[in-house]
Amino acid sequence: MNVFLNPEIEQFIQTQIESGKYASPEEVIVDALKMFAAKSNMKAPVQVKTPEELGWPPDFFEQTAGCLQDDPLVRYPQSDYEMREPLE
Repeated sequence: MNVFLNPEIEQFIQTQIESGKYASPEEVIVDALKMFAAKSNMKAPVQVKTPEELGWPPDFFEQTAGCLQDDPLVRYPQSDYEMREPLE
C-alpha cells in the first residue's frame, strides 16, 4: 500500500525520527495508528439523564427552586471559638 502525505505530516514524521523516539517512518505511523485505534475504541460519553429519568417527580425543581425566597434566614448567636496553639 502506498500512502501520500502532505508536507506538514512528512515534516512531523521526520521530526519524530530526528528526536530519537522512532527509527523509521513506519514506526511513527504504526504508533499513530495504535493510538487512533485506542481512541476509537473509547466508550461514548454518558448521556445526561433528565430529572424524570432519575426518578424525580415532574416539575420538582421548578416547584422547589426559590421555595425559601420569602422566609428570612436567621443565624442564631454562637458561642466563642476555643483558642488553640498556633501551628508551626
